[in-house]
Amino acid sequence: MTTMTPDDRDPATREADRTEQHPDRDAAAFGDDVDVQLRVPYGRVGGRTLMLDLFTPRRMPDRPRPAIVFLHGGSWKAGSPSQFHFHAAHLATHYDMFAVSVDYRLSGEAPFPAALHDANCAVRWVRSRCDEQRIDPTRIAVCGGSAGAHLASMMLVAPHAPEYQGDGGHDDHSSAVNLGILFNGEFDMWDLVERGSLIGPMRQFIGATPEQAPDRYTELSAVRRVHAAVPPVLLLHGTADLCVSHEQSIVFADRLRALGVHAEVELYEGKPHAWFNREPDRTTTLQRMERFLVEHFALGKADDA
Repeated sequence: MTTMTPDDRDPATREADRTEQHPDRDAAAFGDDVDVQLRVPYGRVGGRTLMLDLFTPRRMPDRPRPAIVFLHGGSWKAGSPSQFHFHAAHLATHYDMFAVSVDYRLSGEAPFPAALHDANCAVRWVRSRCDEQRIDPTRIAVCGGSAGAHLASMMLVAPHAPEYQGDGGHDDHSSAVNLGILFNGEFDMWDLVERGSLIGPMRQFIGATPEQAPDRYTELSAVRRVHAAVPPVLLLHGTADLCVSHEQSIVFADRLRALGVHAEVELYEGKPHAWFNREPDRTTTLQRMERFLVEHFALGKADDA
């Protein structure tokens, strides 16, 4: 499999690499109200143990609570679960949520569908803990950024596809999710091809060029696979994104709405790709997704429980 060198990168790939800067993992940075467990095993593929980072309130809630699964960005070839540590810690602290940020196999290790297999396995792992962790199985959300948003979109449109489940474990549980929050995601591979954007990362992730495997590029375009049973979705996107046009989020939402699916779009004027990794945009966008979660999962503050 060909790995792109810096000189091979198109401008969109360089922009993605520049903006996808995730913080280091630091379990001590989140205060005394949240229990942070880094590198928790959630599955196994061959000899490879799959890991996630877990954020929960230190006290067990008295009533069933929602869960959220975070999938980091990085053009399918890079990135870290630490991208969403801030978000996971906030939701665990303030809403008693069971929040995990997933380390999935990147394209340099294994091409598609490995990453989607891992993401679905992580949801099944969460569901396997519903009883002991007082998780409400009807309130499990998935949130992703860029490549993570692409994986999340595939989970939303094809929740029961057997070819996307893999053999990581917990097969007696469903990988279906009930809500989606998508930051600057790749929802139409053919739009990227036409724009000449992320060509190298797509080729490595998919394992083929558009000419070699056109059906796979269509298969991986969630915007072309919408249906009326897709859960509610919030899409957030910067209008100055040079990697993935914000028009992809608009078109995705429009097609969902045409089928009666609840879809919201929040555009951020002049913001580039992965703008939400840094302050003040990180807090601004967290507050927007927080409102969406509160509305659709009927969340109350942890102190009100």
